[in-house]
Amino acid sequence: MFHDLTPMRHSLPRIAATGGAALAMLTTLAGCGNQDDKSMVFPPACPITHIPSEAADYYLYANNSTNFRDLIARASITKLQGDCLAAGPKDLKTRIVLRISVERGPASTASTLSLPWFVAVLHGDKIVNKHVFHHTLTFPPNLSNFQTDTKVVSVDLPIVPKNIDSDYRFEIGFQLDKDQLDYNKVHLKRANYQAY
Repeated sequence: MFHDLTPMRHSLPRIAATGGAALAMLTTLAGCGNQDDKSMVFPPACPITHIPSEAADYYLYANNSTNFRDLIARASITKLQGDCLAAGPKDLKTRIVLRISVERGPASTASTLSLPWFVAVLHGDKIVNKHVFHHTLTFPPNLSNFQTDTKVVSVDLPIVPKNIDSDYRFEIGFQLDKDQLDYNKVHLKRANYQAY
């Protein structure tokens, strides 16, 4: 549920996708803030970011099967990278990019795949915004395993201009249907992603 939040700019977070895949241009979230005079007045603290293990892998099967011969694709979030900076006197801008490892399965017949993933913004224990993105990729010829980076996602948060920890946090992962989520819970293994 992603609504136009323009009229409520200073009360709710805003999420947007910008630019192309740009993992290399972002620093890790530990190095938040920029170094100009404004950031010294309002040094932003990055929100805690969490990738639930059950949402870190995406399995797509054909024929309502979970046999390996029916595997279309498997994807895993392997790295999360981003940065934070002041976007105004009361706004914190966080940019996020995911690196995803993709394996093409024996049942794959299409040359492209769309991977749905989400950013949920929580304030305390309440989800105040969530947006689902679709990372569309083309399988490289003669490769069954490869890595791909998502577009840069920008999240603007209304933050009190003080050097304190934010009450906001992010949950990030693949948007799964019930069967995919149940499969991940049964076959859960330790997530292999890197975060800040």
